[in-house]
Amino acid sequence: MFDKITSDEILLGRKALLDGWGGRPNIIITRAKGAKLWDSEGKEYIDCTSQAFSLNIGANHPRVIEAVKKQLEKATHIAYQLDSVPLLLFTRKLAQIAPADLNRVNFCLEGSLASESAMKLAMKNRPECRYFIVFEHGYHGRNLPTMAASWTDPESLFSYFKENVIQVPEAYCCRCKFNLSYPSCNLECARFLEETIDKEKDAGVIAVMMEPVQGNGGQISFPPEFHREVRKICDRQGVLLIWDEIQTGFGRVGKMFAAELYRVVPDILVFGKAVAGGFPLAGIIVRDNLKGFDAGENAFTFAHFPLSLVAALAAIDVLEEGELLERCNRLNQHIIAHLRDLQEKYEIIGDVRGPGLAIGIELVKDRDSKEPAVKEANEVVRLGLERGVMFGISKYGGLGNVIKIKPPLVISDEEVERVLSVFEECIAKVQRYG
Repeated sequence: MFDKITSDEILLGRKALLDGWGGRPNIIITRAKGAKLWDSEGKEYIDCTSQAFSLNIGANHPRVIEAVKKQLEKATHIAYQLDSVPLLLFTRKLAQIAPADLNRVNFCLEGSLASESAMKLAMKNRPECRYFIVFEHGYHGRNLPTMAASWTDPESLFSYFKENVIQVPEAYCCRCKFNLSYPSCNLECARFLEETIDKEKDAGVIAVMMEPVQGNGGQISFPPEFHREVRKICDRQGVLLIWDEIQTGFGRVGKMFAAELYRVVPDILVFGKAVAGGFPLAGIIVRDNLKGFDAGENAFTFAHFPLSLVAALAAIDVLEEGELLERCNRLNQHIIAHLRDLQEKYEIIGDVRGPGLAIGIELVKDRDSKEPAVKEANEVVRLGLERGVMFGISKYGGLGNVIKIKPPLVISDEEVERVLSVFEECIAKVQRYG
């Protein structure tokens, strides 16, 4: 039936869709495999977004599809209050692969809800305290509490909970809020974080909540020692550390978790997106010393979705048994080196950054003022789509100036070269006519 959709049906469907994103391209995706997508006209695209960074092992991986097919014959839904074999196997697996004493798992189906779960558990463990500290340009979701903890417009109607959130500058070295240069800055941003915690001693800070690599807010990566200094500050101050790995977990940065890459053990690790190979699943992994939830405090009807759980078991097997993590790191070295060569050639490329296949290219109108080249970045994405490459961009609604190259880890060498060739074509055209 889906191959026979008419233009009238398409128009009616688009009219009925209450879009919460904005700026979507005028294409309809009908098929996906590995690092490629195909639209309703048969046009092929190399996907450098991994579909919201959810397909680290590629689209429709045969191991994932086979696991789900088998589970379909057994049970598609088992309520939260009952155990199932997929639930117990995957909970055990996550506890095994998570760093250090992160041994207890709570599930939901969306990253925003997982971030909220982390906030709830932190509040439960520090009930005498009031504030969460988050970093500018951070992003943790789109429900009410996580929008308040993210980079969304402070005047937004949905910023209701911001009175309990304090934003501080992060280690955004390309645009340092303190007008300093790394490494001579001695991590002034970390010192400022601790000073902020000290200032709120009376009301108290519940937790510092951070992405190890900021995604939606600008694909911003930090110096490795910044992560470790934040952990030390939280330990000194008795504050919890929530580590949002929704975008970085399960191979994206060349390790199973960014916590391994940066040698940091958070108190609560938030996961989602790529965990189940394209099926919905998210949650938190918690250290042994934290108080857990009481009955009914964080339980959701479809949280233990058997199809997602078996898909996740298969997806992690693929990551563990193959060489995808090593490949991710090799591709990073190749792509970053190529992009830095282009940076020498094209003035519009202001910065190139990111571990693994979490790469950001910041575009600027000129390198002295660092004025964000927002219009130009959106044009690169549009031109890339015309040429069959789907680039990501920071922020929604055309607000960002950072191009994101975050394909599945299974992208072929030939596909990588095509992506880099198309990227240069688009940059050259934008710089010439921008």
